[in-house]
Amino acid sequence: MTALALSSQLPTERRLWDLDLVTVDGRLLVVCAVEPWAYTWEPSEDRWTQYRLDMPYRPDDFRAMVGHLPTSNDKDATLFTSVCAAVVDGRIVVGGAEYRESFAQWDLASAAVRVHASLNHGGTGKVATAWLNGRPFFISCSDRTYMWDAARTDTNGGPNVEPAVLYGNRDTVAGIAAGTLNGRPVVIFGCYDDTVVVWDVDTQSVVREFPCPIPVADVGLATVDGRTLMVAAGGSQVILGDPDSGAWEWEGPIDEDSIGFDNEFDDEDEEEKEGSISCMDLSVVGGRPVAVTGSEDGQVCVWSLTERRLVHGPFNEHHGEEVVGVRVANLDGRTVAITAGQDGRVLVWDLERS
Repeated sequence: MTALALSSQLPTERRLWDLDLVTVDGRLLVVCAVEPWAYTWEPSEDRWTQYRLDMPYRPDDFRAMVGHLPTSNDKDATLFTSVCAAVVDGRIVVGGAEYRESFAQWDLASAAVRVHASLNHGGTGKVATAWLNGRPFFISCSDRTYMWDAARTDTNGGPNVEPAVLYGNRDTVAGIAAGTLNGRPVVIFGCYDDTVVVWDVDTQSVVREFPCPIPVADVGLATVDGRTLMVAAGGSQVILGDPDSGAWEWEGPIDEDSIGFDNEFDDEDEEEKEGSISCMDLSVVGGRPVAVTGSEDGQVCVWSLTERRLVHGPFNEHHGEEVVGVRVANLDGRTVAITAGQDGRVLVWDLERS
């Protein structure tokens, strides 16, 4: 049975907005976006570290925005509410921004800017780390959706760091996942208009676009019974879909009363949305593919994709506010889910507890 293994409070009263995970020298680190800073949390030592990232704009771009060249008072990045992270040549690289800011990348230890988008990309919505063909990429949703090679660096905006243009933009994309489908690298987009889109990385084109029967908050790919299936989460449901036909095979949960989530969505009644799923990650635990979800009311649940049912949760211990991110990882040889909430807490859930 899943159990809470660790809990840690962000050492500031500022809001925690997003998280990602990296492993450095065998140590798992949680990277958090805490406007306007980045933080890391090391679970093994319960240690938080703050990073003040450099202001990402070129001097001329900064002057175009505010009317003067940057001064010593303008050194730090001021808006940072979404984060993606990867280890490149042994160093942690983070990407992120905010809805009013263009995407940028930093070397975390030095806080120096590695890459920043053009101002005409506009503000940033969803971001994600995608591993494709063994290489880390950052995906950022701005005026369009861009994919950046995390290993490339050029603060002068040279052509070697120009990102690929994918599907959608910050106003349409709710969830992002990457994987392999029929032997080809793909990116899956879950969209606010309740569609799921499969993007072929090599051909840079949409290969599938399906309507989804639930309001999509997050998406993924999972191998279930030997088949690669799409997984979508939203409202009070996690569902499976065939990426070739677009048919959705399971509209769980089976035991809806055990969850306490609302199923009706009325734009004029926010109370009915409080239990909606806000984020999801997928993994395999004990040979069984699972989905771990967080919700807008702070709840965490574990779902068996093979059994097509909710298996654990919601738990008595939970976040006091919305769960903004969930990642499944290996910690000290055990499979754990790490969740972050707007209450400033990071919780570690042991998915292998018997």
